[in-house]
Amino acid sequence: MLTKPLHGWSDFQLEGTSVYGLSYLDDIAFEWLEQAIHGLETMRPFCVKGFLEPSRFLCAVSYWNCHIICEDDERYPLDQGDVVNEISHTSMLQFCQYLHDDINQNLNEWVSFMDYEDVDTAKRTEALTQKLAYLKKLISERKEWFGKDHCFL
Repeated sequence: MLTKPLHGWSDFQLEGTSVYGLSYLDDIAFEWLEQAIHGLETMRPFCVKGFLEPSRFLCAVSYWNCHIICEDDERYPLDQGDVVNEISHTSMLQFCQYLHDDINQNLNEWVSFMDYEDVDTAKRTEALTQKLAYLKKLISERKEWFGKDHCFL
């Protein structure tokens, strides 16, 4: 879903969608993990965002699908043609698992993704590791809720 960060960029793609190059202007690992954790804690859809420079990227993660919206970052009213809308049949649980795995596999790169700030690498590594462990625990606890005999109201 997320490629290994390189020079302040990571590509994002879900099954059946385009590839989106997300910039370092958002601290993707930390911000997205917080949203995913909150989503699984509350069992409510959540949204993650990124910056495509110059467009804004939004991914609304619902129970059974993810909805991608890309819009210009200007204040003027948008026409339908100015907005990208894509849908992937990726469940909330799958999204969270992909997020966990992609960040975990490239932990050091995600810790230093926002390299324009003075950061304490050791503290960020510890915080990211703790968030990943908690997300993994939530994924395990919620797995049965995404079985074929379950629905969300």
